Amino acid sequence: MTSFAHLVAEFNRKILNIEQRPHGLLSTHEIDISLKCLHEELNEFAHATEQGDFIGQIDALIDLQYFATGVMYKLGLTPEEINKCCEAVHHANMQKKLGVLTKRGDGSAADAVKPDGWVSPEERIGIILGE
Repeated sequence: MTSFAHLVAEFNRKILNIEQRPHGLLSTHEIDISLKCLHEELNEFAHATEQGDFIGQIDALIDLQYFATGVMYKLGLTPEEINKCCEAVHHANMQKKLGVLTKRGDGSAADAVKPDGWVSPEERIGIILGE
């Protein structure tokens, strides 16, 4: 099965004519467009929620993933690197424990909290990307 990152990279190459780039930051213009697109999808999710539109919620969330993955592609990550970075974040998240983060609300919803000694995935991402 083709990974989601491969599908998004294919879209960027074939539809947007964006070839694989070296690792690097985006231009201010590309950042502005990316942020607008990401915010638009968050707003669409909120609107679908207000309307009780389950399918709309799913579509907005997938579009949000699509744009976020596209930004990583534009930052120069290959689909393989995107997948490995996602795995690094997943591995770090799996080290968290069930708990409550009051900064996210009244504590009525379960959340994943960082235990003592928790290690951020950033170092592992740097290794994956050779940075």
